Amino acid sequence: MLSKKHASEIAVDDHTLKGSALTAAFHGNRVKSCYHHRFFLFISTRFMLNKDALQQLSQLKNTIRAHRQVYQGVVRSTPKRFGFVKLDDGREAFLDPEQMQRVLPDDRVEVELKTNDKNQLDARLEKLLSSSLQEFVGRYVCKGNGHFVEPDLPQFNRWLFIPPQERNKCTEGDLILCEIIRHPFNNDGKAQVRVIRRIGRTEEAGIESRYIVAKYQLPEEWTNEAQSQAASINWAPPTREPQQEDLTHLPFVTIDSETTRDMDDAVYIQAEDDGWTVYTAIADPTRHITFGSPLEKAARERASTVYLLGQTITMLPIELSHDTYSLVPEKERPALVCRMQVNRQGVITGYEFIEAVIRSQNKLSYQSVYELLAPVDTNEPSTDLSAETQQMLRELHQFALARINYRAENALVMEERADYFYILNEQKKIERVEKRDRNIAHRVVEEAMLATNICAGELFTQHPGYGIFSSHVGFRPERLEDALGLINEDRPDFEPGDLTRLENFQRLFKELRLNPKHSEKNAPLLAILQRLLQAGALSFDSVGHFGLGFPAYATVTSPIRRYNDLFNHFAIKRILNNEPAFPVDKKLTEQLQEQLTKGRQACRQIELWLICQFMIQHIGSVHSGTITQVNSVGVGVRLEDLGVEGFVTLADKDNNIKTSLDARRFCLTAGDKTFRLDQPVSVMVADVDIEKRRIGLTLVSDAIAERLSVWNDLPPSTEA
Repeated sequence: MLSKKHASEIAVDDHTLKGSALTAAFHGNRVKSCYHHRFFLFISTRFMLNKDALQQLSQLKNTIRAHRQVYQGVVRSTPKRFGFVKLDDGREAFLDPEQMQRVLPDDRVEVELKTNDKNQLDARLEKLLSSSLQEFVGRYVCKGNGHFVEPDLPQFNRWLFIPPQERNKCTEGDLILCEIIRHPFNNDGKAQVRVIRRIGRTEEAGIESRYIVAKYQLPEEWTNEAQSQAASINWAPPTREPQQEDLTHLPFVTIDSETTRDMDDAVYIQAEDDGWTVYTAIADPTRHITFGSPLEKAARERASTVYLLGQTITMLPIELSHDTYSLVPEKERPALVCRMQVNRQGVITGYEFIEAVIRSQNKLSYQSVYELLAPVDTNEPSTDLSAETQQMLRELHQFALARINYRAENALVMEERADYFYILNEQKKIERVEKRDRNIAHRVVEEAMLATNICAGELFTQHPGYGIFSSHVGFRPERLEDALGLINEDRPDFEPGDLTRLENFQRLFKELRLNPKHSEKNAPLLAILQRLLQAGALSFDSVGHFGLGFPAYATVTSPIRRYNDLFNHFAIKRILNNEPAFPVDKKLTEQLQEQLTKGRQACRQIELWLICQFMIQHIGSVHSGTITQVNSVGVGVRLEDLGVEGFVTLADKDNNIKTSLDARRFCLTAGDKTFRLDQPVSVMVADVDIEKRRIGLTLVSDAIAERLSVWNDLPPSTEA
């Protein structure tokens, strides 16, 4: 209730509210915060039918609110009990443990700000605006009679209560999928969750992929509408349309891995006097899947096929991606074909896209093509291929060499790196790792696909607004000055120019990769600069692909596996038919990018999990490695034989070893030794933490590594 003093300041006339009394009641420190609420309650009740009074009250409330520091932001958790609010203006405000109990990660909140004695911002929660955390995974835990979930969320270390009726018969140690049913904000900081389903236990075969699929909410099921459309496509007999050119007489071949079933490209080449005519035939799901149809929407949601270790989640139903549209041998298939003219210098002098029907004659493996093109002895390799097909493959080889030389001179050629394949056993655990170097067969296919995508990029440049470009614009803006400074310090003789321009970016990286005169300076500088680059992105605007050195680049060669390629097939057909571009939301590229990132993270998480299990048996083994990461406490190292990455902790308080980090040059000094990116080192596997997905390494001298490496060849210990 109001005191007599303040009640007397209010006019007794039910239709009049004196502004002077109202002002006196609320300015300065005369009224406490809790008293404000009582005052408003009194005024609202007494004058609720008086519009003028209510308007004045509203204005007054806004005035009071404006004098308080109220801001909006997003909650950021930490491994400790406290947290922060990342404000919309970029600042961060501290949330004490009591406040953190009332919120969840990534909650959007309204807070009042105050400055503490250390001139730091403290936040006081005012309002919960929204909460993005709905479903999540975690481990079922029990403490006394209480049942909880330990959420698998970054920087979050609280258990959340599961009421008895929401436990779904789960027991201690189960991995579960949950949802929030009571937010802690207005519930005394006490959240409640419901178990949606039990995923399994850590010892079950295949638990890793099931858990990660649930964690990243990767779509596994198809809608009834999508299933119905897929069935209707399979039931319908294949037909040819008038606009489809008949290319079934050309001996196309597919070149891929032995186990690949979703074959989305085939190639054919014929020699000309001044070069070649190259045909790349791309599987054409848009022959039956229209834009806006259930299957198109499903593909858009998935964004790509996700190749998890032990499980593949296809972008299109498996019967379509592995059969109906896959360019399997001796089957007629619809295709979008890029027909290119390429001269002997590797220049693409002309191209056209056409709708066609093709029949691939052979599915060849990379290894078999490599053995044909690069025999290891003077004897001809044994093969069942016709003389015509063998000659065609040799022409493809010459075409690829011409394109590689052309790109080295006029674009950028990335360094070759080996691929690592993780072979799983029946329990879906890693049995062994196979390191495979890329060979000329890979380059043949790669050059044909790169050329096709360059042509698509040029076509979309000529028709703005139709297609999705794969772009890369060089250095991160905030690191551009660092890059220029490093170049000036290490190569003062080289003038980089404006590195936001493609031609200058190309010139710089050619110099660093190809000039042997300055190789001692170029190699370490190149390693640093490559860490300052932006990630690739999808865009409706033609901004170039700096990493490849192309002014425009749009992928069209994997429409079974990637949605942006599928979309670009729609776009090319609309150009061919003189139809307008689809009026799509420009945010489509952002949505696709988010889903692609989620898929990559899921793949990486499963790999880390299985790799850590695999490396348990390799504790004590010695390996050659390369430094791939540098931070203030140590270095990350990639093992050259396994492709596995671990971490060497160099800061050591017990032995009084201090480290000094040069973050600008990614360089760490520990004691009397300095460590840099791409530096070769010898390491021993020291420990493995499966729960934290970490592999601990220790440095060993080259001499010790040579003596201990013999143990690597012995059978792994069964005790682990």
